[in-house]
This record gives sequence, C-alpha cells and structure tokens, in this order.
Amino acid sequence: MNNERISNANYVIVGDGNMDYTLPDNFIEFELGWYRKYDFEYEANQLAKVLDVSKKENDIQRYIKENKKWFIPAAIFESYDFGHHEAFIAPEQALGAEYRVDYMLLGRNSIGHQIVLIEFEDVNVDYKIKSANIESDSVRKGITQIKDWKRWIDSNREYFMNSCGLSNISRNIPTWGINYCLVVGRRSRMDDISNQMRGQSQYEMSALKIMTYDRLVDNVRTVSYTHLRAHETKANL
Repeated sequence: MNNERISNANYVIVGDGNMDYTLPDNFIEFELGWYRKYDFEYEANQLAKVLDVSKKENDIQRYIKENKKWFIPAAIFESYDFGHHEAFIAPEQALGAEYRVDYMLLGRNSIGHQIVLIEFEDVNVDYKIKSANIESDSVRKGITQIKDWKRWIDSNREYFMNSCGLSNISRNIPTWGINYCLVVGRRSRMDDISNQMRGQSQYEMSALKIMTYDRLVDNVRTVSYTHLRAHETKANL
C-alpha cells in the first residue's frame, strides 16, 4: 500500500486511493518504511538501560517524549494482530474532560481499524505486595484507571469517536475494537502467583492486556523483523 500523508490545517488526510479519511494532526503516522531509520537491537538495549535506573513512570515517559521515541509505546502493536497496514499514535489523548490516556494507538488490518488505550505505571515495582496475594499500589492504580476509561467509553462511544476526530472511520471500528493495555513492573519481580493474578485480571476484562516493561523491550527488539515480513508479504500478493 502506498499511503499518502498530507497536512491540511489541523488534520491529516490519509488514504490508499480506495478509502481516504482525515485524522487530527495530533496523530503521528508511522509511514511506509519508517522502521528502516532505526537499529532496533540498539534501541531495545538503550531502553533496557533506562528502565534499570527508572524509579517512576515519569522517568520512562520523559525518555520517550524528550527524544520523540514514539516507536516505544507503538511497539505494543507487536502484541496485537493489527497496525501493520496503517499505524498511528496519539500521545496524551483526552477522553472528554474526565480522563487522559498516556497513548492511544490506532491501527488497521484487513478487517478494519482498532484502538489501544495505554496506561504506563511505575517501572521497578512488584506486581503484588509481599505479605498477601494483593496487587501492589501501581498495579491496582493502573487497572482501576483502565476500568474507569472503559466505563466512560462504553457510555460515551459516539462522543469519544467525535472528540478524537475518528467519526469518519468509527463504522470501521468494531464494538470489540477498543483495547486497553497496562504496562507496569518488571518480569523479574513477578512470581507464579503474580502471573496467575495477571491472568485472572485479563480474563475478567477480555479487552485488557497487562505487560511488563521487559515485554515492551522485547517488542521493540522485534519491530524491524515484523515490518519487513509484512512488507515482503504484501509485495508477494
């Protein structure tokens, strides 16, 4: 697909000749071949180093935003089956006047568009408290925040689509096409019970993924391979 990306006042016109649509210009597009500019093995190693010294969510957020490394949160696409035809990220997307998500991903596959709303929480924290099988404060805060987002969107879907500038593609976003992702903690600080608790939370809210920052590093490492494979597949169609 040969996408066009045309700036027009406060909107971007996107299309492949078959279906053109507009997006607000706070959506950053990952244009065709964007991944060729990066050494993702190096980027993954640098991210891992930053994570090792990060104390709070703001430390990793500062690294991403000050260096415009939008591909780091966008690497969450690697955990889904969309975003390889078209991919966009909107940092600090508002949900009405009530909430603001850390990042919103918008991606497309052969059956339409889907969204991921992302919450980053603290980095070097345990998944559960040591004295009981209860999630730590960072995990509880993140899950509660996402549940609040979901309740709000379930009650305000049309307003959400309009306020985000997605009304012209909302019919291509299925009812199950709004996903939620919490990034929190480290793999080394999760035990078997932590994994079971995470699985239970994801089971209870089927649209939710909970991943560690180490999974995010893994995803960054695989970005180049995934996009090369997708490009080769389309070239052979």
